[in-house]
Amino acid sequence: MGELKDFKLEQVLGFYINRVSYLMTEEIEKRFAKAGLNIVAQDFAILVRLLNEGVVTQARIIELMMRDKTTITRRIDGLVKKGLVARVVNPDDRRCMNIKLTAEGHAMLETAFPMASGFQNELVQGVADDDKAIAIKVLKKLAATLMDLK
Repeated sequence: MGELKDFKLEQVLGFYINRVSYLMTEEIEKRFAKAGLNIVAQDFAILVRLLNEGVVTQARIIELMMRDKTTITRRIDGLVKKGLVARVVNPDDRRCMNIKLTAEGHAMLETAFPMASGFQNELVQGVADDDKAIAIKVLKKLAATLMDLK
């Protein structure tokens, strides 16, 4: 990276990854709120994961979301209170609870998904398909490198 006196934060890839993540989260949450949807971006992501994965353990959600246990427990507690997910006894291990999407959660996704998808399309409008593919490839490589450090 060179000398500290020459260091420019705006030349660091992580700076832009963090900034884009923050701005995307902020924008989609504004859109959800404006539409009267009582969810945040992490809630939406959990609901999508449950739609794609089916009934799963909370540990699996932690793994998929790459968040700490406390954060996911808090998010799931909130989703249960809203009726969007339910905790059900794991038939293979009665000490463990599974998480499943409810009909209300499915209905929430039916409303929220077109908004999120439209936002994604809006965001990358004007970005060439080749550039999107390169960006995804580079970000996957960075994620893999970081996972290897764990």
